[in-house]
Amino acid sequence: MKTLKQLVAENRDIRESEIPKEWMESFTKFMFGQTCMADTNEDGSIKEFIYYAGDFRRWYYLNKKAIERDIQIDKILDNEKENNNWLS
Repeated sequence: MKTLKQLVAENRDIRESEIPKEWMESFTKFMFGQTCMADTNEDGSIKEFIYYAGDFRRWYYLNKKAIERDIQIDKILDNEKENNNWLS
């Protein structure tokens, strides 16, 4: 799965499934009352929401400091996990 930073850099509309679960609540609160698109099944039922690139970028930059902090934490944890596996 791509990071939020990578998604912003692509400058395209974002599918709901691309947003990491840990950030979905924050994004949903931000999007309350906003317009989005939907990918639908043949019967018209909604398959997945698709959010406009501009709205996604705006939310990202409002939360950039926390997002980038989490990216750094994940990198540190991944490195620590690799080092522990190497020692085993």
